[in-house]
Amino acid sequence: MKELSMHILDIAQNSIRADANIITIIVKELIKDNIFEFSIKDNGTGIDEEILKDIRNPFTTSRTMRRVGLGIPLLDNTCNICNGRLEIDSSSKQGTYIKASMDYNHIDRPPIGDMVATMATLISSNGDIDIQYKHYYNENSFDITTKELKEVLGDEVPLTNLDVIKWLKEFLKENINELKSDGDKS
Repeated sequence: MKELSMHILDIAQNSIRADANIITIIVKELIKDNIFEFSIKDNGTGIDEEILKDIRNPFTTSRTMRRVGLGIPLLDNTCNICNGRLEIDSSSKQGTYIKASMDYNHIDRPPIGDMVATMATLISSNGDIDIQYKHYYNENSFDITTKELKEVLGDEVPLTNLDVIKWLKEFLKENINELKSDGDKS
């Protein structure tokens, strides 16, 4: 995958397929410490122990249609190349926690990509799932949760409403840009 946001989307979609109703996504861009990391935690069905043992192998997948799963093996390879690591912790019926870390300034680290589109897609497409997103840039951070959005919008306005999606994209864009401009000053 050419962008890290695509890995985040891929893993979050795996969480959704695992019947998670809470997904927490944390992105950390800690330039001063030369760290880039993201983590995704869910309360889904978890990963079967047999699959978990061999999950970094592209021919290990829980899918029945296509017998190849490249998401985790590609992310694992990216982490290793960029002096990082991929941690996966999962228990049946307990959910899954995945953390990818790597050197921020490594020449082979893919760009973060379009987190605005990634998060807007996840949030607007999965109104019944509580998605929590927190983004750090050096010492600064911002977060958004679908639970809070739904409380403000009430029952009459769904997250799939086009005006809500437009507002959400602008909100994410403004906050990520502000986060980075403030973070570069500190």
